[in-house]
Amino acid sequence: MVIEINLKEIPQSPGVYLFKGKKGEVLYVGKAKDLRNRLSYYVKGPILSPKIYNLIHLAEKVEYFLTKNEKEALLLEANLIKKYRPKYNVLLKDDKNYPLIRIPIQEKYPSIQIVRRRRKGDKALYFGPFTSARGLREILKLLSKTFPLRKCSLAEMKRRKTPCIYYQIKKCLAPCVYPIPEEEYKKLVEGVIEFFQGKGKNLIEKMKEEMHRLAENLEFERAAFLRDRIKDLENVLEKQAVILKEPMDMDLWECKREGKWEFAIVLFVRYGYLYGFQTFQTRNPLEEKSVLKNLLIQFYTDGKIIPEKIIIPEEIEERKELEEIFSELSGKHIEIIPFEKIKSEEIQILREDALKNIEDLILSQKRREKPWYAGLYEELMEVLRLSQEPRWIEAIDLSQYYGDARVGAIVCFFEGEPEKSRYRHYYIKSEAKDDYAMLYEVLYRRLKRGMEEGNLPDLFLIDGGKGHLETALRVAEDLNIEDIEFRSVAKNERRQPEKLYIPGRKNPLYLTRYKDVYHFIGRIMQEAHRFAKSFAEKAKTKLTLSSILDEIKGIGPKRKEVLMENFKDLEEILNTPVSKIAILPGFNVKVAKELIEQLKEKLR
Repeated sequence: MVIEINLKEIPQSPGVYLFKGKKGEVLYVGKAKDLRNRLSYYVKGPILSPKIYNLIHLAEKVEYFLTKNEKEALLLEANLIKKYRPKYNVLLKDDKNYPLIRIPIQEKYPSIQIVRRRRKGDKALYFGPFTSARGLREILKLLSKTFPLRKCSLAEMKRRKTPCIYYQIKKCLAPCVYPIPEEEYKKLVEGVIEFFQGKGKNLIEKMKEEMHRLAENLEFERAAFLRDRIKDLENVLEKQAVILKEPMDMDLWECKREGKWEFAIVLFVRYGYLYGFQTFQTRNPLEEKSVLKNLLIQFYTDGKIIPEKIIIPEEIEERKELEEIFSELSGKHIEIIPFEKIKSEEIQILREDALKNIEDLILSQKRREKPWYAGLYEELMEVLRLSQEPRWIEAIDLSQYYGDARVGAIVCFFEGEPEKSRYRHYYIKSEAKDDYAMLYEVLYRRLKRGMEEGNLPDLFLIDGGKGHLETALRVAEDLNIEDIEFRSVAKNERRQPEKLYIPGRKNPLYLTRYKDVYHFIGRIMQEAHRFAKSFAEKAKTKLTLSSILDEIKGIGPKRKEVLMENFKDLEEILNTPVSKIAILPGFNVKVAKELIEQLKEKLR
């Protein structure tokens, strides 16, 4: 049954309408310049798409709210969508409230605060968003050496009787206890503001002038303090990249539709510097022509910093109304500019970066539609008795080439697919030749490095039996690692995975009973074996080259090291012209000729 709408009762005014289902739930929220005209589309309009037909078939009634103008309708629509999260509306899933810097300049001794939302009507200065919270804290840590502002809250500052640890390590002037001149403190605050406004280089020049003035006045201690602050600030500035010559505040949006999904990205440019970007992926239930309006208003009415310029990929009907809404929210004039009106080559390059990131996002989504997200990971968790989804899986294999070239290799899979950027290989350093000792060494080195770099896997597969699993668990215990799960895979005579050993379980699981898991683990272990064998063969070639070079007169340790770095085997050296070998560090034409002659003699 299709909903009945008495159009005569609907006013010809701007407003917002809601389609509601049997239980009173809101199915869809829409806005219109003329409510009667808009709702007539659902009753007397052209042939409806299957999805819109399904919506009005499910709807039991329609309600509407009148507004003074279209701008109010646009804002009310956004608020109702956020409130009800209707099934048939485009919903922005924005669960990433990136950190902002807040500096309450109205206070006597302002501090630098990290917050997640901008307070409405707040007179403090805000900077951001910063897409890396860790990176922001690192910058603030470095800046605190140069600008030692207070760290405590106002309430804590009033209560404090003695300076805190930050005063002791010279990262705070302790205005809570000592009578710091307001002008001196204000200069530090202005320095921080200039830094976040992209004026770091100008700030350094000012600080250098002040340093020279202090030195001329024989205030060497204060001049030395300023010198150290300049050095720290220069280190921070090295990490920043200028995107635009003009110190502009701007957000650049790009959108793309792929199948049932809408993908979007926004790049945050502040004072000419690229602060980062944020990506979005949402459904378009009614296949609306453009979802950009929905994304913009849902994003910027949620406590975000709104820059003076917002660049969008295409013209939208509600652009002027959105400009008015965003200007009122931010307290400054906001301009929304379609990309076709932009002439800047720098912004063109920025847009190309945005498009590339959207393509990466789309590829990631397509990857998620592969078997991993079609139930494979759930079966893997159940069969292997895992406590969490093993998105990152690593597998280790050891190899020896005829007793020499002892190596270990580790492959990595992310969400069921090889992640070759995280493949690793290792030369065995210890003299031990048994599997357990070599496994311990390679695994220890990998996990220790992973702890330092923060890239440990969720699951580690070990090539071997129960003893190999116990060795891996011992490594984890020695390194105090508790959040990685280990399983060992024993192969049969045909080198196919057969038994799976699980910690705490006496008997192994027979993988052949679980078809999909069996093939998946077999694929991982086969890749680990291939990678280890390939590396072992290369290592053997290097060993052969190394042993022959040891017997060549005139080739000492340093020249041998140069040859090993530049050539993979003897054949490559012999096929290289003498003139090219002669220009290597430590070589000349005479040495190069003698090397070639001696190598040819050895191979006769």
